[in-house]
Amino acid sequence: MRDDSRGVMEVFFCPEQMRELSIDFELSEQRLYKMRDKAFFGIHRGPAKLISLIQGKGIDYTIDLREDSDTFLEYKAVELSADKPQIVYVPAGFGHAFLSLEEDTIQAYAIDKRHMGETQPINYKSPSIGLKLPVEDVILSDYDNDAEVLG
Repeated sequence: MRDDSRGVMEVFFCPEQMRELSIDFELSEQRLYKMRDKAFFGIHRGPAKLISLIQGKGIDYTIDLREDSDTFLEYKAVELSADKPQIVYVPAGFGHAFLSLEEDTIQAYAIDKRHMGETQPINYKSPSIGLKLPVEDVILSDYDNDAEVLG
């Protein structure tokens, strides 16, 4: 990161840094999402991802969906803020969800493969995951609202 009189420059993706961290990530696609306050993107399994915020703040959730793992269905929540730049790495096959905590939050999102096959979303209200959101009345897509509930 560089912070000087012109502003802040943050490196979002650097293959050398990824290799130094023993992360195998081949950049395939980058996206920007501009979202409303309390917008929630439900639990989706997929390719490896890099997540950061350009504007606003939110909570990023990573859920272990590896059935043979000791931490199967456990999740970690990380608060992200454009004021404190950081990047979250979500390994391939893990579940990922995001909750915007401010109007006009802008998320930078990179994936390492275009598609991993068709996967069904998992409902964030699944009792076996026990995901806790700090707000009520989240804005959901029909796709996420109607997602499968895991016991």
